[in-house]
Order: sequence, then structure tokens, then C-alpha cells
Amino acid sequence: MAIAARVVWIQGPGAGRYLAVGQSEWTHTVTLAGTRGSILDANGDELAMSIPQTTIYADPHQVSDPKGEAAQLAPALGQSVTGLVSKLTESAGFVYLARTVDDATAAKVAKLNLAGVYSMQEPKRFYPAGQLAQPIIGLVGTDGTGLGGLESKYNSILQGKPGKLIEQTDPQGRQLPGGLQEYKAPVSGQDLVLTIDESLQYDAEQALAKAIVAAGAKSGIAMLMDTKTGDILADANLTMPGPGIPSTIPAVPISIPAPSSVSSGSASTTPTPQVQPVEAASASAFTQVYEPGSVNKLITISAALQQGVIKPSDIFTIPNTYDVAGTTFHDAEPHATEHWNVTDILANSSNIGTTQIAQRLGKTQLLKYIGDYGEGKKTDIDFPGESRGLLPSYWSGTSIADVPIGQGIGVTAVQMLAAYNTIANGGVYVAPRLVAGTIGSDGVEHTTPITPGHRVVSPKVAAEMTTMLDEVVRVGTGTAANLSPYTVAGKTGTALVPLAGHYEAGHYVASFAGFVPSEDPSITAMVVINDTLDYGAAASAPTFATIARDALQQRKIPPHAPLPPAPGVPLATTATATGAGEVAGTPLPGLSPAANVAATVPTTPGSKGAIAPTTSATVPQRQRTTPTTAASQAG
Repeated sequence: MAIAARVVWIQGPGAGRYLAVGQSEWTHTVTLAGTRGSILDANGDELAMSIPQTTIYADPHQVSDPKGEAAQLAPALGQSVTGLVSKLTESAGFVYLARTVDDATAAKVAKLNLAGVYSMQEPKRFYPAGQLAQPIIGLVGTDGTGLGGLESKYNSILQGKPGKLIEQTDPQGRQLPGGLQEYKAPVSGQDLVLTIDESLQYDAEQALAKAIVAAGAKSGIAMLMDTKTGDILADANLTMPGPGIPSTIPAVPISIPAPSSVSSGSASTTPTPQVQPVEAASASAFTQVYEPGSVNKLITISAALQQGVIKPSDIFTIPNTYDVAGTTFHDAEPHATEHWNVTDILANSSNIGTTQIAQRLGKTQLLKYIGDYGEGKKTDIDFPGESRGLLPSYWSGTSIADVPIGQGIGVTAVQMLAAYNTIANGGVYVAPRLVAGTIGSDGVEHTTPITPGHRVVSPKVAAEMTTMLDEVVRVGTGTAANLSPYTVAGKTGTALVPLAGHYEAGHYVASFAGFVPSEDPSITAMVVINDTLDYGAAASAPTFATIARDALQQRKIPPHAPLPPAPGVPLATTATATGAGEVAGTPLPGLSPAANVAATVPTTPGSKGAIAPTTSATVPQRQRTTPTTAASQAG
């Protein structure tokens, strides 16, 4: 009776349960990943692509001798026997053994012909240009998901949709005649088209690597932008590895493999000896906040011109020191009392002159124009981890001297690049763009919408600023950026490095920003060298010249006939451009122990959310300086 009852139960109420158990023994499902879309540069060259590779998997239900099969698989897959036994005994109908293996490994496994062990094709991510632009591109994990950078931000577009294969097999893995078989094809992801030009990216990384090593710096950023469109043509982000940088590093760059698309005739592609490697950093042009220093004077002076509180020809009396709210400020180099016009102030990168201009402008208008130029806001690129920057949330008595010269404020390199591009575009802010569009599986390209620009200053003010920035490069602190016969409009910047609530003595963030040709700008560029003993003129301006020249030559942009200066703008002379910010036109000497002098800096109220002011410190000074009495920065 008991047996009969059991049979009745199996054939009746229990039938569904036993059918499900039986189907789990002979039915297995395989997820088929869609081919991930490629990431292309502006010319259609592949920076990231997916190629089908063999993946080895198993159906543990069909494996009768896990230990024996594991022992055979272990040497072929380079895995431990114990680990493979664990996989082959899982209570599952599908388990990965090794994903996207090379052809030789796949052939070894196939030759073993083991029961319950199968292979299928899965796409594997490859980067044909190696680490070129990797901080921007990001990486992809073994599961096909983007890890960081654009691979992460655009993962859903690139990844496509997975497919599925369901089939019934016998214990040996053979398909059952008339058995269930279901197939859903995967959908390939879309291609992502960047504004980056692979060859210009390569040139920028080579030049930046050389600058970092030569300056004994920790990291650096070099960016190129199409002036008219805002397209970012190159964004190099490199950093030195290790806790410190030896002072004996030779002044030669690392050897970065040249992409196939780079012409062998390019001066920037000459193979160089490999020294301590410069490794790919995070995309610091978007994520790293730093004090801009004197490059920020562009905003202060152009805002004052726009508001009509100054004219380029106005004469200011510039003493050697200047008191603001009980704190003494000075220029980077000591000088007699000068009588400088606005062009002289910018060409000399005078902190005192810029502070006097800011006092005429006032806090409210200064902060308005800082925002109009894009500081304190993310760009439309919205890169993963992108920073808004840091604006002062507390305004002290000395803020009117700090912020106008680029201290007490934090920016990203892309924000500063966009600010200079505004002047290059006649006063109109053009949103930076990194992704030009996508290409669907049907081959149709979809262009990324362009954000309308907004006017920040008038064409008249932009022309006046351009003339003055020309003078910075012609006879002022930026002569190392000269690209004759091209005309360059640009500005040096040197800011102290903040560390644990104070400034690190003798360490600088050196930068240069500008555009070329200044008569009809086509290229806007920004170079930032982080944590160096050199000023912006020495560390960044020559690198700006190198990458700008490469871009001008590649894009076949000829030199233009110089335009006359903007009406009412006086030119600087070698007599008036004495280099108060830096020693103009002369290689800056290295530091020597005898040149180190103590400088006691009064503490001023800090700014919550901003970089704290200097406290008492022993500051290594350059050989032509004298002991200082208050916080200052170089041009």
C-alpha cells in the first residue's frame, strides 16, 4: 500500500517537483554578452575595442570525476586543483572556469575533451594604444562592466544588451533530440566617439612626461582645446609613482609607445630613454582641485575692464609691499615703487597691482565673474568624480587680496582652460566637450548636443585682454611660451602647495594657460605641473609651447600677420616688464641652501571650504629674492 501511495503521489501532486529537478539536471542556460561598443578618437581610430575570446565554463551536474578533471585542467588554465574542484562541485548548472583566455589555452582545454566542460565566445576589452588617455577612458572588468572614466559613465550605452541560450542535453552534454532550445541574440553596444585626437594626445603625454621629470614634480596635466567648438583635443594626466621623487632623476621623459596613427616624422615622437616611470593617474584635469595662482588674474582684470572701473592705460602706484587688513602683501620679486599701467601689471604678474584693481572691482562683482567664467561649477562633461572647485565660503579682510591672485580658491584645470577659451572666443564662454557622439549598431551617428555659449565680457574687453596677454608672452613672465612666428596670448601662474592646513614651503603648482594664434585663435591650452620647485614660467610655459606647436602643425594652421594692439591698450616694454612675478626671459636658477631664508607669515582668518592661508614657515627663496614678510605667490 505504501509503495502504491508513493507512486500515486509522484504521478500526481509531486510530479511538478520531480520534473523541475530532472530539468535542472539536463537543462542549462548560458548568458551571452553583447559585444561592447568601441571608444573612438575624433578621427575614428580605436582607443578601446572588444574582440571575441574563448571562455571556459562547466556544468557541474555533468561532471562525474571532479578531482580527475580538475587535475587535468589545472596546468592548462594555470589554476590550483583545489580551486577547480570547488567550482566543478558547485550545485549549479553553469559555472565559469576561466574567462576570455588566449587561443593556446583554449586549444589545450579542447584537446582534453572533458565531460561537462565547454567553451563559448565572449568579448574581451583591448586598448590598442596601451595606457594612452587611460585616465579618461577608464577600464572594463571581467564581467564587462566599465570601471572608472568614460567606460563607467557611458557603460549602459557601450555595454549593449545580453542574449541567452537555453538548451537540454544528455549527461554527456549532447543536445537532446527534440529537446528544448531557446536562443536570444545579444545586442551590440554603441560606439562612443570622443573629441580626443590620438596623435595630439600622444604628443601631450610625451611633452608632459618630460616636463614632470625635468621639474622634479609629482604630477601634471596638459590639455588642448579647439577654441571655437570647445572640443578637448588632448587631456594628458600623468603622475610619478612612489611616496617621493628623488632629486637625481635625469631630465628626460619616459618612453611612451607611439600609437600607429602618429607620423614617424613628428618631432614629439622621438624615442627617449626610460627612467623612473610616470604612470597614468586619475583624470585629474576634472577631479583635482588646486589653487590656480596668477592665471586667475585674467578673471580679475577682465571683470574690472568690463565693469568700467579701470582702463588699460590707468596708472597704478605699485610699492614693494602693500597692506591689506593688517597683512602685508608683496610681489614675488622685490622692486622699487613702480608706476605701472594695467598691461604692465599683467606682464609683470604683479600681485599688488592686481589687488588694487580688485579693490576697485569689489567682492560682489569679483565673485559674479568668477562664476560666469565657470569656476565653482561642474562642466557639461560631468566626468565621473568631477569637482565643482572650491569658492570661499568665508570672506575675510584679506580675501580681496587672496582670491583675485588665485589663492584661497580651488579650481580644476578644465575650468581654467575654459576661462582662457572665453577670451579667445571674443568674450563668449564655450562649454568644454569630450564626447562628440555615438554610433549605433545600425551605423548611424548621433551627435552630442552642443550647449549654447553665454557672453561673459564684451568683444572690446576680450580684445584688450588679448593684447595684454600677448605682452605677457612677448616681454613679460611668459616669454618661454613664445612660438614665433605664431603669436601667443597667455599667462603664467605659480601657487603654493597646500598641505594639512598650511602651505608647503618652497613647493609650487606651476601653470600656463593661453591660446594661439592670438589674432584668430584656433588652439587653447593649459599646462599644470604639480608640486615642483619651479615657477610657472620655467615648468609649464615651454610645455605649452611644445603641445601648441604640435597642434598648429597637425591642423595645418599658418601663422597670421600680427594685428595692431587693441585701441587704448599700451604695450609693455623691456624696461617696464621687470619681472616682478618671475624673472622674465631668463632660466630660473635652482634652489641652493644659501638661498633659503626664513619668512614668518602672519596667520589670517581661514576660509571654510577653501584652502587655508599660510602660517609660519621656513620658505626656500630663489636666489634673487629677499626675506618676505607676508603671504605671496609668483606669476
